[in-house]
Amino acid sequence: MDEPTDRVLAFCLLLGIAGTIVGIWQCISGHNFAVAAQHEATTVGRIVGIYHGKGGPTWHYTFTVNEVRFDDYSGVCRTPLEPGACYNNGPVIVYYSFQPFQNSRLEDFSVASARDYRIGKPALAIGLPLFILTCVGIAILSRKDKDEDDPDSDFDPDSQKGASRSDDVPDSIHIAPNE
Repeated sequence: MDEPTDRVLAFCLLLGIAGTIVGIWQCISGHNFAVAAQHEATTVGRIVGIYHGKGGPTWHYTFTVNEVRFDDYSGVCRTPLEPGACYNNGPVIVYYSFQPFQNSRLEDFSVASARDYRIGKPALAIGLPLFILTCVGIAILSRKDKDEDDPDSDFDPDSQKGASRSDDVPDSIHIAPNE
């Protein structure tokens, strides 16, 4: 293979791998949120802190279910019960579910599921075929390069029938009398 082809194939392979991984991750997350949405309940919780990081703010909140206090973190705060509650340690609606695992969010699970599927499906639909086609392209080009390096690959014994080289053994010997 030549160098520009190698670069293009490597780039496509990396895009395919990244798209496939992101797509699978988001689709699994979307599925888990869809299952949680079927079993969700709500309660009132309170924001106890905001952490600002590289990916944006994260809200730390607490809530109580059956006299058991929980605290959790969420990257979104879409359910304030008062104006500015997300930034002023106010009350919020907390969605929680114990199916398929214990989880809580400051947004509806069905909304989170739809968002993750909206990201995951196109990423998987682009990444997986790109990954597969790139692998097929690499296999074809490596096989082509191997055939070009093998000098005996052009020799077809059927097309050479009847012709012989000096080191070949003849197919048959005909001996005619008086010759």
